[in-house]
Amino acid sequence: MQPINEMRILICLLLTLTINLSFSQKKLNYVDIRTELENSSRSLHLLVFLPNSDFYIGTTMESPVENPELNPCIDIKSNNYKNATIIGILTKHGLLDRLFIEINNKFVDLDSEQVFKPKETELYLELFFKTRDFGFINCFIPILDKTKAKKFVNDLSEILDSEYCFEKLKRKI
Repeated sequence: MQPINEMRILICLLLTLTINLSFSQKKLNYVDIRTELENSSRSLHLLVFLPNSDFYIGTTMESPVENPELNPCIDIKSNNYKNATIIGILTKHGLLDRLFIEINNKFVDLDSEQVFKPKETELYLELFFKTRDFGFINCFIPILDKTKAKKFVNDLSEILDSEYCFEKLKRKI
């Protein structure tokens, strides 16, 4: 009868441990993700997309991913200082107030069930960065207002070295 009691105790301990681990897992929420994003200048990669166009601008901190002669706009060099400035620009324009993640090909707000469609925006941004608790994350930010989009692009063009790419983007907005 003794081994059966020991097995019961072992099974109860395993179940308790499993239940505790499942409740202690971190979940994505707006406050945590925004905090991680604001502290992500060492790993931030930014993509600026024009809806209904194949043209986009991207930043990288490593060596170029694509052939810069084919499209020099998708691997614009950045660094910690420039990334911190980009985060400041996003904050200045109120663009960090709503962050979206992609779930089943839909862009869903982290705080609500609101969804945005890229074709309904003037621009949309993809932010790829490393977090402490969730690994790497992609966040999306829609810019719905044309004036706000132009102001954001103007501010961004002042810190990133690619006059050609930003002039092209400004013409297409």
